[in-house]
This record gives sequence, structure tokens and C-alpha cells, in this order.
Amino acid sequence: MFNFKKPDVEVYISKNALNVIFDECDRYDFDETGGRIIGAYQKKGNKYRIEVQGIIEPGSQVTRSATIFVPDREHQTKVFRMVEEMHPAIEHLGSWHTHHMNGLTTLSSGDRATYQRTVNHHMHNTDFYYALLVIEKKHGSKQRYVIRHYFLRRNDDSIYEIPDSKVHITDEPLVWPKTTTPVPAIAKTKAGAEVQVKTNEGRARDQEFFEEFHPDLKPLLSKKTNVFYWKGKLSLIGNTSLDVLVIESDQDGGWSYSVTATNNEGLPITEILERYKDRDFKSARHAVLSIERDINQELYMNRNRV
Repeated sequence: MFNFKKPDVEVYISKNALNVIFDECDRYDFDETGGRIIGAYQKKGNKYRIEVQGIIEPGSQVTRSATIFVPDREHQTKVFRMVEEMHPAIEHLGSWHTHHMNGLTTLSSGDRATYQRTVNHHMHNTDFYYALLVIEKKHGSKQRYVIRHYFLRRNDDSIYEIPDSKVHITDEPLVWPKTTTPVPAIAKTKAGAEVQVKTNEGRARDQEFFEEFHPDLKPLLSKKTNVFYWKGKLSLIGNTSLDVLVIESDQDGGWSYSVTATNNEGLPITEILERYKDRDFKSARHAVLSIERDINQELYMNRNRV
């Protein structure tokens, strides 16, 4: 390895990005979770300025436990490419994850090895890797969690902790997710009447996701039961599609979502739909991504059997 001088790193992170991270930690209080960090950077000699402009959620197909977290990389890459089209200068800066549930106050040996492999990989686009680690929940504090910041550099064995004096909180908006504060939702009944429904921050993010990736899924409200849902065509492999219904439930103040297909058009997916009858998801987009993946996999396997 080369003989490096210690880098001088300044981090500028939006409070909206921190809220996205802390909200995710609140949802998974007993398991590790995390996500990708995207944004911009400037480099001048040994000095780095890192600007955190977005947080990509972990996705629906993740592995979680109190000591292990593996994100849905396919979903994260799909989101990053979409953001990259709108913001060509965006970069993958690094990632964040949490140890607040297991008491480990620094990066694990596995974290260090993974980050070193990543920053030295020939496909990694920058010569550094920025890692944010959540280590402790702060009850009754304005900032809900204690966090630490780390910096790795290509061909450098050292892992540098960025001091708090070098971390600055800003009011900058995020490029992803676009919505970081609760907003009123407007839905239509089947008759076409617009109505305002109960505020739900996650619903707003779901709707933004569907507008980008599944524009045929439309938000609706049942006038009879006052239930909010999405309904529409879901495109699948082989130029096929089916009607999908995603229903929102508010149980004891916690939102959950179920998904099913209302018209399978003779597709060999009966067993998949049976499995989804009793499944709940923490967001509508995760429900749709999950059933889309499972159905496409079954269609692909069925095609190969013929």
C-alpha cells in the first residue's frame, strides 16, 4: 500500500437525510438496517468535501438480524440509475447502517473488510468510501440517535473517523427520497371525486415511487369503507401484465400494506397469490416490488420448463 497523509474531510449532511435514517432506525429497533448514501463531492489535494444529498432505502429483499444486514442491492441500483438520469453529477458516496440494537459502538471487522473491498474494487467510481454508523438511541433528545462517521481511501489500509467538528448539518433538500415531511394526500373515489385522506409520510414516498416506476398504479379511496389503496396494471416479463391491488391498513397507529392480483389472466401464479394472502409490508412500494419479483421469477421458470 501507499504511504498516505491523513485526509482532511468535511461532511455536509442534510437534516432531511438524517431524518430518513432515523425513521428507518425507528422502524427496526431490534435488527440492523441501513441504506446507500448518494450526493456530490469535491477534492483538492488531500482535502475532501462530501455533500450528502440523498438516502436510498434498503429495499424489500434484505437480510436482517441483530448483527447482520444485507440490503436489496438490485433495488438500490435501480433507484440510483433513475436518480442518476435526473441528476447526472450524482455519485454513490458510501452507505450507512446501524448498531444501536446490539451495543457495538464502532465498525465491526466485517464492516471494515466489506468497505475496504468496495473502495478498492475497480468498478467503484470514487477513490474514497464514506460510512455513517448509528450507534445509540437518544431518548428525549432533539437528535434521536448518536452517529459516527468514517472515511476510507483506495489503496490505504487505514480507516479514518471524521470528528464531529468536521460534520455540518444543512437544510438542503434531498434528491431522494423526494418527500421527507408528512404531506396531505389527495385520492379519488371511483366516481372521480377528490378527497383528502389521513396524512402518511410513507404513502407520499410510495406514490412518488409509483409515479416513476409504475405509473399505471393509481391511488384511490373507497368511499364506503374509507380505505386507501392503489390499483392498476403491473407490467411483467414476456410482454404480460396483470391487475394489482395494494391496500393500506392503519393498525394501532402503524401503517401496513397487503398486495394481491385481481385478475391473473391465466398466469401460473396461484401458489404465489396464496402466499401473499397473509403477508404484510411496511410500505406499498415494497409490497409491489416483492410480488413483481416473485411473479417474474415464476414466469421465467415456467417458460424454461416448456
